[in-house]
Amino acid sequence: MQHNKINKCALAVKLGLLVGSAALSMPAFAADEVEKAQEVEVIEIRGIRASQEANLNAKRFNDGTVDMITAEDLGKFPDKNVAESLQRIPGITIQRQFGEGAGVSIRGAGLDLTLTTLNGQNVASTGWFVLEPAKRSFNYELLPSELVGDLEVYKSSQADLAEGGVGGTVIVNTRKPLDLDALTAYASVEAAYQTDSGETDPMFSGLGSWKNDDETFGVLVAGVLQNRSLQRQGNEAFWQWGAGPVGFEQDRERTALTATFQYRPTDALNIVFNAMDMQMAANNTNFALWLTQADTTWGDTSATEAWTTYPGLDTRTPVKGPLNVAFWQARPREATMKSKVFDLKVDYQGENYLLEFQLGDTSSTGGTDFEMVLEDGTGGTPIPGGSYDFTGKVQTWDVNGFDLTNYDPGTLAMGTGANFNRTPKSDEETYAQADITFDVDYGPINAVKFGAKVSQHNTWSRKFDFIQADGFNPVISTDGLNTGTFDIGTANYQMIRFDPDALKAWARSSIVGETEDLGAYSEIDEDNYAMYAMAKFSTEGIRGNFGLRYVTTDAKSTYFVDGVQGSSSADYAEFLPSFNIAFDVAPDVIVRASAARVMARPQYADMYVNPNVMGIDDDVPNNQRWIVGNIGLKPFVGDQFDLGIEWYFNANSLLSAALFAKDVKNFVNISTSTATPDQIPFELVREDERGFGWIVEEKGNGKDAQITGMELQYQQDFGNGFGSIVNYTYTDTSTDADTFADLNPVLSDSSRHSYNLSGYYENDVFQARLSYNWRSEYMIREAGSYGNRLHDDYGSLDMSIVWSVTDNIDIKVDAVNLLEEGSKQIGQNRSAAGNNYNGFAWQFPVFQYDLARRISVGASFRF
Repeated sequence: MQHNKINKCALAVKLGLLVGSAALSMPAFAADEVEKAQEVEVIEIRGIRASQEANLNAKRFNDGTVDMITAEDLGKFPDKNVAESLQRIPGITIQRQFGEGAGVSIRGAGLDLTLTTLNGQNVASTGWFVLEPAKRSFNYELLPSELVGDLEVYKSSQADLAEGGVGGTVIVNTRKPLDLDALTAYASVEAAYQTDSGETDPMFSGLGSWKNDDETFGVLVAGVLQNRSLQRQGNEAFWQWGAGPVGFEQDRERTALTATFQYRPTDALNIVFNAMDMQMAANNTNFALWLTQADTTWGDTSATEAWTTYPGLDTRTPVKGPLNVAFWQARPREATMKSKVFDLKVDYQGENYLLEFQLGDTSSTGGTDFEMVLEDGTGGTPIPGGSYDFTGKVQTWDVNGFDLTNYDPGTLAMGTGANFNRTPKSDEETYAQADITFDVDYGPINAVKFGAKVSQHNTWSRKFDFIQADGFNPVISTDGLNTGTFDIGTANYQMIRFDPDALKAWARSSIVGETEDLGAYSEIDEDNYAMYAMAKFSTEGIRGNFGLRYVTTDAKSTYFVDGVQGSSSADYAEFLPSFNIAFDVAPDVIVRASAARVMARPQYADMYVNPNVMGIDDDVPNNQRWIVGNIGLKPFVGDQFDLGIEWYFNANSLLSAALFAKDVKNFVNISTSTATPDQIPFELVREDERGFGWIVEEKGNGKDAQITGMELQYQQDFGNGFGSIVNYTYTDTSTDADTFADLNPVLSDSSRHSYNLSGYYENDVFQARLSYNWRSEYMIREAGSYGNRLHDDYGSLDMSIVWSVTDNIDIKVDAVNLLEEGSKQIGQNRSAAGNNYNGFAWQFPVFQYDLARRISVGASFRF
């Protein structure tokens, strides 16, 4: 395969090489640059080396600090999950949900401070999990990689980038029909096996693209259908009540359809309309065999053998002692999430200007459509002589011969009232954006760009409790419900699996209506406006841009207290200057520097003013929480600086180093206090809970935080089919000890060390890639019953093999988490507040999960 020299194909890469090119979201080219670029031969991207060359060219010739991942060819995106592809970029770590990449953190700033857009705009998203908070983050679980052309990652900022990326900005670009051959067809079929469920599931994807002979009009249609039988086994503790081996099963049915229409009647005018529909049905059940402890603050504490506490605190938590009872529990749910996007983009290239206009609407619905809880009808069966031992930071039990596998309580009792419900969610945004770029000749300044954007956003979360028929008996016999055993825990335990579908049908038959819990009503309306001006400059060996973005936000929270509707409003505005410069200090060496002020709006869940009531009438006394949001939260604002050097020592190779620093303000913290029942406008039914009162958690803006770090990257094609990609990131985050309630002076989702080691080999008919990604421990922080904990270090070994049987047929094998690395989360609370007998206390093993190995085998066809 022939390649142009790297210094000749810079503009060609941006305009022609990359499917779904980055050019639309970068500053527009002057007219003469476009004309020159059209004279350069376009390289067809096929194979790992060609893809890496395109990625490096996009990085090299950008004004800012940008990384790119592009599909090697139709259907050959590096990973099945877009988030898992991003983890191979230096400075990026991901957080997994049920073994699949779900969130992205850039340079230690945290998941909530990464902005991800689709073709430069937000995508509305909602989660399926009942306790998942409303956030601004992109839902990577919904977007199959087959629909993606390339990914751009901006670590530095510039005025024409949408605000929201304090850590960085990820732009997901889709394909366009006029970039492909006149009649392009692609199809694939795969079978995916995972070791947790032992199931093999199908996946189908396809793409068809057509354009007329004049190449003025084209249509692209693509779709993905995927089933996944997911399981997860682990140990969980909701201390001090108990802990136990647990299991989770979910049947995921994911579909995604996209249609793109492109009309380019002249070289000057280009119109692209995108429509996308993404859906996932996610019915699931949590199973647990709780092994409650005999030593509680309301029980006998004399038999405890070992305690853990943070040095210097008077509080303590038992980690070794006697067991009380075995308690069977399940939570069957039905859940969905859907996202739609309609986006129109018009570009017009005038004689010395480029006019761009984008208009769109995106909406999402999701949440849990049906949830119930089923518990041991006996109230639990004693385990004489049983004990637990968590002293090694791992949950272990000695049940003294008790038969956990065949334990059948005989009856199951379902939760009624507030414990039998549905919790729908909605998210929607409309937007309009206009940009104009003028070619100018003001000394080194060769282009100036102006733009404005307006968006209106609405998001809400509600809860409806099911009304059941009078006389319905909420207790059911287990006769005829046993479907066999289900794996639970990390030590090969099993429990009886009582049929969730039969239990849901029984419970559903009792429903005669529903009533809304207005206390759970949460709604945010938000109007956002932005204007910016940016100049591009270039002279001998120097190029870059500088500009200023001005943004305003008006937000309103609507809620109910005691059945009375109320609302609270707030607004803020920020100026965001930015500067990027690149020096060509040698023909193949670039030095970069950048400085910017960046911002991200607070999460919707933190802005909900209505109280979130948790821990009421459950199995754990004295854990009732009154969690209050704040519409007046200030945005996260950060001042960031970058300095880097890059050596491109051949077309596919790079050696680079970068230093970065961020000073970020207005982190959201949660202050904790207590209140008597009379101080909170919510009735506590249980007398023992009235005696304890409330734990009150209030959200507000906390202290500043500093992020400093270093990225090292080495990438080389050895010229004999072999190549390597190696990178390492060091990140140090620091803040005041009281910024967070757990008193750990580090940011959430931030690992001090992370690295990626990838090696590949390819020839004309064979490709193989082996990658290992590792990150050191990091904090996870959530409000309510899941609390703050430290996630242990994690590494994943992944593999991809492609055999090109013909020019049009590939056989491929992909494997994720070959070593079956698990997830271990340890309590890390250094505070005395709420630490007594608490599972999030220092060094307490609160959660641990096994994660599956996933292997897929399939074939793809291109025409």
